[in-house]
Amino acid sequence: MKINIYKNLEKIVGAKYVSESLEDKKMHSKDKSYYKAVMPDVVVWPKNTKEVSEIAKLCYENNIPLTPWGGGTSLMGNSIPVKNGVVINLTKMNKILEISSEGFQVTVGPGIICDDLNEELKKYKLFFPPFPGSSHIATIGGMIATNAGGMYAVKYGVTKDWVMQLEVVLANGEIITVGSKSIKSVAGYNLLPIFIGSSGTLGIVTKAVLKVCPLPEFEMAAVVAFQNLSDLSSTIGKILASHIKPAALELMDVSYVRLANMAQKKVVLVEMETLLIELHGPKIELQRQLLQLETICRENNAITYNTFTTPSEVDALWGCRKGVRIAFQKLSPEKAILSAEVGVPLQYVPHFIKNARDLQGRYNTQMLNHGHVGDGNFHTWVMYDMDNKESFDKAHMINDELIKFAIRVGGTATGEHGLGVGKKEYLSLEHPTTIGLMKEIKKLLDPKGILNPGKIFPD
Repeated sequence: MKINIYKNLEKIVGAKYVSESLEDKKMHSKDKSYYKAVMPDVVVWPKNTKEVSEIAKLCYENNIPLTPWGGGTSLMGNSIPVKNGVVINLTKMNKILEISSEGFQVTVGPGIICDDLNEELKKYKLFFPPFPGSSHIATIGGMIATNAGGMYAVKYGVTKDWVMQLEVVLANGEIITVGSKSIKSVAGYNLLPIFIGSSGTLGIVTKAVLKVCPLPEFEMAAVVAFQNLSDLSSTIGKILASHIKPAALELMDVSYVRLANMAQKKVVLVEMETLLIELHGPKIELQRQLLQLETICRENNAITYNTFTTPSEVDALWGCRKGVRIAFQKLSPEKAILSAEVGVPLQYVPHFIKNARDLQGRYNTQMLNHGHVGDGNFHTWVMYDMDNKESFDKAHMINDELIKFAIRVGGTATGEHGLGVGKKEYLSLEHPTTIGLMKEIKKLLDPKGILNPGKIFPD
């Protein structure tokens, strides 16, 4: 990094908030994915929109790559500064700027962590429903950048369904506002969605107005074990066809359950093919729905049906579900994961499950299947040995087959993690008629290509 650029960054944010230290650069060289680390030349921590704008302007004028950074929780390499340059860490912009309990809105900086936001909203008996597995470390800005989903998507939708308005800094430093605080707005083109899920390639979010909703009166859950995936798949269809609207409907295959049991001891699950179902609503209604769910599950050959009816029990259950990736990293430090993470139309849920299990047998490799099956979003983890090309190639072939299957049946290469560096090769396959238009939009908003380069589009 040229000395004058570094000095100019110091002038913008102060010497305390710029770093060229090896430790800071290493920390921002990779995210939670297994893709190759690339070190930035410098890391900068702005504290407000004006500073973000000045940083962008400086980088734009000097053709310096600029990679936004939130919690660093991406599983697709969205945060890796693959072209070096400047990493702009937005975690200092982590304030709740306004809570409108009467308007069911909250205005926040991009650096606030999802769980921290919800902890504050509890005081107003409100919550922000998008609930990614990394909600304890994921920032709102990062969730917007990847259009994060999660366990509650089947009932509440994903991040895009809860964003009303964004303040965005463009590549040249221009500050714009897209969307509206009004529930209805049809004035002009709706520019809000193009920034949601764009992985910071079109602009840097510096403020977000989010919808929130009342906290559920009660939360209850059921964990159901099946002998085989066929019975489990049939049950999913019957639940979705009923009048029950689960908040979460999660699949965990036997390998995933086994790892969940290794990760913690609070909730010991039967090591079989498993559905985790959470319900939100009035107590009496949930008790009725749990009975109805049991009938559906038993009719489809459920082996066990266990209910969790208190907040502490439900929290412990999610703790069991969320700790798996960390447990895997501790138990198998020599192994890495390639995740298909696809979305399929609901009618193809059973077919995808069967296809994944068939591939596991055909390639004789270790795989874990889990996912938000209520909205057709799967996470199929294929394990491979690090520094072993043959093992990686096998994992990539399985991953490739699963992704192409999803696209072939009208699904998507990525339901909630984004394309990042890991899946950009599939964009032209999924959107052959519009990839050219997407590139034109990128060129219009970022003509020099400085914002998070090397992501989304195939090389």
